[in-house]
Amino acid sequence: MAHKPIQIKDAGLSFPHKDCFEHFTAQIRHGDRVAVIGRNGSGKSTLLRMLQGMFEPSEGQIEVPDDVVFGYVPQVIEEFDALSGGERLNEALTRALANDPNVLLLDEPTNHLDLQNRKSLMRWLSSYAGTLIVVSHDVELIRTCIDSLWHIDGGKVRVFYGNYNDYLRERDVAWNAQFQKQADLRKEQRKARAAVQREQERTSRGRRAIARETDRAKRNAMKEKGSRVGGKNRSRVIEVKLPAHRAGLPG
Repeated sequence: MAHKPIQIKDAGLSFPHKDCFEHFTAQIRHGDRVAVIGRNGSGKSTLLRMLQGMFEPSEGQIEVPDDVVFGYVPQVIEEFDALSGGERLNEALTRALANDPNVLLLDEPTNHLDLQNRKSLMRWLSSYAGTLIVVSHDVELIRTCIDSLWHIDGGKVRVFYGNYNDYLRERDVAWNAQFQKQADLRKEQRKARAAVQREQERTSRGRRAIARETDRAKRNAMKEKGSRVGGKNRSRVIEVKLPAHRAGLPG
């Protein structure tokens, strides 16, 4: 059964010790097949619980229409701990599908599955007609069963529409662009530091030149003053000696 779109409006998730993401806005339409990816502890599993109303967002809101029926398989299936990984998943899926959900939420469904059970699960998910939202690190599952990704990273949820290979290419382009931007910024910072250093050196040279010129002027002034004083003293000597010389002349 189809459902009306689920609206995520400016949603955020934070805890006292960390902020997972903020300002997340998206729409989930019937038939969407979403993989939620990101580092451990980034808030992926909590986001699944937020969609179901099991956990309130720290900010914003999630509007779930009345015609949405959720089926949920959590990551840890403790009640089936006596069973194998494949048997646990089968039991959990049976319970999740009991109410005929049109939105199926799976948290790391391929954990603890052997190769055969993983292949069986992916074949089943590929043919699932409802809306599918999966938290997973399983690249093969994401490539096989998903057509859009929510990447929780750096406090944001980035939405990418397309297959996983396209996502990787776009991510690499974004990373390369960011790397180039940082390299350009470092280059500009080096140029700015060099310009400041050149200006400081120019100012320092100017100050040294002014100091030398001041010292030279002082020395010249002292020499000139010494010359004037010496000239006056010589004049006095002459003035004193002349009368004495003249006194010895015959009258």
